[in-house]
Amino acid sequence: MNKKPVLSQYLKRCIFFFLLLILPFRFACAVPEDYFISAETVASNPDHYLLIDARAYSEYLKGHIPGARSVQWQSLSDMNGAAGSENWATVLNNKELEYQIQKLGLTPTDNIVVYADAQRGWGEDGRIAWSLHVAGLKNVRILNGGYSHWKKKGLKTTIIPTFFNTKSDYTITQRDSSATIHTKALYRDYSQFRVIDSRSPEEFHGKMDLGEQRKGHLPGAVSLPFQQMFTASGTLKSFDDISRMLSDQDIQKNSPIVVYCTAGIRSAHMVMVLKAAGYTNVRNYTPSFYHWAALSYTPIE
Repeated sequence: MNKKPVLSQYLKRCIFFFLLLILPFRFACAVPEDYFISAETVASNPDHYLLIDARAYSEYLKGHIPGARSVQWQSLSDMNGAAGSENWATVLNNKELEYQIQKLGLTPTDNIVVYADAQRGWGEDGRIAWSLHVAGLKNVRILNGGYSHWKKKGLKTTIIPTFFNTKSDYTITQRDSSATIHTKALYRDYSQFRVIDSRSPEEFHGKMDLGEQRKGHLPGAVSLPFQQMFTASGTLKSFDDISRMLSDQDIQKNSPIVVYCTAGIRSAHMVMVLKAAGYTNVRNYTPSFYHWAALSYTPIE
């Protein structure tokens, strides 16, 4: 009897059952590629991706990646009321968010890539990517290095706007609030979290403000400016370097983390970075310092 075919069949079955075991783990546990993508990967097959330019429309008109749709983070956010009010700059409610996503023609099968300017921007690409994750669209990545890195690589750009009349029928079946936290919960359970301030050192120390009612920072917050996530070229630092920065502040991969900035934009980007780096319990405090500083009962240092 020839044992080789039998052995081959046995090995194939073992591999098959091994894959069945690890696939659920793979989908349950995100990897860096779930959050960021390289310029080279996108440029190698541009038709495979739906690109979103998160910069100001005036910058978009000066030049952008061919096929990119101009979208600003405000279109996915509640901009009613005054800065610092409870819902100002937070993600839209499901009905309005769904409508905006449908207008953009986005679907769960699209390979969405969002970019801005990593060196001069405020993390607008991260804010849009994070907002789409909240809406249940998980196939969304940030272009590592943004538009400036794309240009430095000599990759194609255009000044011709992208016009589209595609409208999707996307519906939000379940809002993902696992990476967000609001004021009531943060205030109530404050001692349970490691809080990161992603603003500039000047903002953190109260030497400058952007119109908030009080200056300073949340009690015990760690100052980790948003720009420290990037190399001089605008690409992300290695995840080992990022982990060392947090470890120096005694923040571990499983620490309950809350990140804030002024209005939840820079902090949204940092949440995406930390998730990509393997931090499993990290949330964006969306109302951020604008709202915290506007309240009479919240402490500030």
